[in-house]
Amino acid sequence: MHTILVVEDNKDVSFVICETLRSYLGCRTIEAGHGKACLMLARSEAPDVILLDVRMPEMDGFEVCRILKKDEQTRRIPIIFLTATADDLKSEVRGLEIRADDYLVHPVDTLELVTRVRVMLRIKRLVDRMEKGESAFLSETAHKLRSPLNSIIGMAELIQKPFYGTLTEKQKEFAQTISKGGYRLLDMIDEIVG
Repeated sequence: MHTILVVEDNKDVSFVICETLRSYLGCRTIEAGHGKACLMLARSEAPDVILLDVRMPEMDGFEVCRILKKDEQTRRIPIIFLTATADDLKSEVRGLEIRADDYLVHPVDTLELVTRVRVMLRIKRLVDRMEKGESAFLSETAHKLRSPLNSIIGMAELIQKPFYGTLTEKQKEFAQTISKGGYRLLDMIDEIVG
């Protein structure tokens, strides 16, 4: 059974997220209301994914992420940032620069939350296999993943070219999101295969 650590200082929000994950994924959830508790639980419980609130008292999510990614014991745990700031691109970029794996904005759509956690669980499974010495499997898998990802990225960038017509602002946003997500996945594959 997978374990998800939900780090959220708002108890109501934490409850809803935990219930959603248990209901849809059948996973075990553990909760932390602040950064220090997150660090302690990440080390003692070794969760498969961490959902980490950006804005918390004492220690924000960025600092917690930075510490987790520097620690040999916790650095491979996928982290999804949770924030209430929908239009703050700088925060999203900052989170990804310090090696967070994904970013969700409150109020979190149930389907999106479940889907993104599922993706991170798959990635974690690959990381765990790599650590068990399945490097041949990972190399082959990485090769198989890179080809379609490169096609996805290429097409997402190609449709943004004026030659193919004018996109609405929403369509441009979608294409950019596809492209950024593809690049993130390629970076993760490179990191896993190393």
